[in-house]
Amino acid sequence: MAVPFFFGDAKTRACPRIAGGWRGFSRVRAMLAALLWLGGAMPARADAPGAGHPAQSGPASTPDLSALTAQLAAATSRAAAADLEARLERARRHALSPTTRLLQRGAMAHLADGKALGAVEDLDDALVLQPDVAILWRDRAQARLAARDLTGAIADLGVALQRDGRDAVAWRLLSAVEEQRGDWQAAERAWQRVMALDPMVDGGRANGERLHLKAFGRPT
Repeated sequence: MAVPFFFGDAKTRACPRIAGGWRGFSRVRAMLAALLWLGGAMPARADAPGAGHPAQSGPASTPDLSALTAQLAAATSRAAAADLEARLERARRHALSPTTRLLQRGAMAHLADGKALGAVEDLDDALVLQPDVAILWRDRAQARLAARDLTGAIADLGVALQRDGRDAVAWRLLSAVEEQRGDWQAAERAWQRVMALDPMVDGGRANGERLHLKAFGRPT
């Protein structure tokens, strides 16, 4: 089964591997302990807050999702849309803690290696740490789709889209899951949401016409 891959090109990135024998909270605790040890072992950076420089305020450094989403909807070229898509992905991961990022990268590595259940376990742990971050629910939905757990993927996408209904990638993934389920009308409706949010998405119109034909038996 072909699974859309939305994490990025994991094969070209150095990702930490997580021992397969760890489970649940024990794995999270071990990673936290390692990070705390590293934090104590590393010298303080000269540019850290309190070392002669004022601390940066949180709101000033938080990406503006609304502005980026509006720019994506108004993009007039594929190149511009691709740049905005990448910026939105970075913005949506902005709030991830270092430990959550390690778990998410471990999930990427597992998916790249075809180990979907390992990716699901990594993202289970990430969601223990930061259940309020919508993109982690989308990430686990992708892993569950790769593991052929379509019901679980739909459930996770429901949470992701409830928290962030303007995530075009989540709507793309929902369309792919509904297509795997054979619900062509639901897949076509989800793709319409993709096109509203990201009109210049790669293959957008062609895929919309294909789904419409599958759903209704006639071209648009």
